[in-house]
Amino acid sequence: MQWLEDDFEDSCDFSLIGVSSHLPPHRICWQLNQALHWHLEFNHILKITQRTGDSSHVVYRYAAPTSEGEVLYFMVENKIQGGAVAKYKGAEVMDYLIQVYDDSEGIKELISKVRSVPGVNYVQELDPVNSGAMEHLALIDLAESEAN
Repeated sequence: MQWLEDDFEDSCDFSLIGVSSHLPPHRICWQLNQALHWHLEFNHILKITQRTGDSSHVVYRYAAPTSEGEVLYFMVENKIQGGAVAKYKGAEVMDYLIQVYDDSEGIKELISKVRSVPGVNYVQELDPVNSGAMEHLALIDLAESEAN
């Protein structure tokens, strides 16, 4: 349904980065916090209905203050034994997703910084719509406020 796909693309107000790492969620967050001077903290569990049942993905959040307001970062556990958040176009092999709202420094520069973080094996920019992550992540900033 082309019109529905166009609506998703128009409403996509975030960038998405896929990260491959052998580290568990709390450890990769610690590494990102140390290297990038972030303050990712546990936010909530994202539950997704899969073909074989539900899967639970840990979500961490950091709001970085800027002169224009803030940049929101969500680090989402993507690939777990029960399923994945992003399942298409190469995203299914990514262990983690970094969702970025209102990034003024540029996604390419952020990808370069994340690549240099210890424990990170591979980083790539993902298309939120074509990766299959859009429907699960589009309202993540609202979901986290309901969880608190």
